[in-house]
Amino acid sequence: MAAGSPVNATELLDLVNPSVSADEPLDARDIELVQTTFKKVAEVGPEAAGRILFGHIFRIAPEAKALFSFAKDEETMWLPGSRLEKHGARVVNTVATAVSMLNDLEALVPVLQRLGLQHVGYKVLPPHYDVVGQAFIATLDDALQTEFTEAVKNAYLKVWKIVQATMIGDNYA
Repeated sequence: MAAGSPVNATELLDLVNPSVSADEPLDARDIELVQTTFKKVAEVGPEAAGRILFGHIFRIAPEAKALFSFAKDEETMWLPGSRLEKHGARVVNTVATAVSMLNDLEALVPVLQRLGLQHVGYKVLPPHYDVVGQAFIATLDDALQTEFTEAVKNAYLKVWKIVQATMIGDNYA
């Protein structure tokens, strides 16, 4: 916008009170919000972010520990270099890859489909995706703090809906 030009009320409204319906399709603004803010998550480091993520998963659904062999020993699973830390880092790095591919859903979808099929073999069920989604949002809230606005949260919810629907796909029909 050029200096001195009138402010469009619609543009101003979007900045002050952006649409936050996760039922709307993912758009370029959502992708930009996610890609920009996920860089801050990356600054925390994949190991730390992974530990935070799994802390939220196990807080939300303690029974999920049964799905992970590394969760059998409460004392050692949280230590640096643990299997939980390594797995959490892989999860965060996979999310980072997906975030980087949001502008190319045609390439991302087959990756998520394969990942979903792998998780069937790990005995992951559709309700588990809801738990991980809640934990993911809580992790983002921890990492982004004041930058985790309703618009940012909404953008991540839209992304999670795509990830969840694609990974579940027809794997449980």
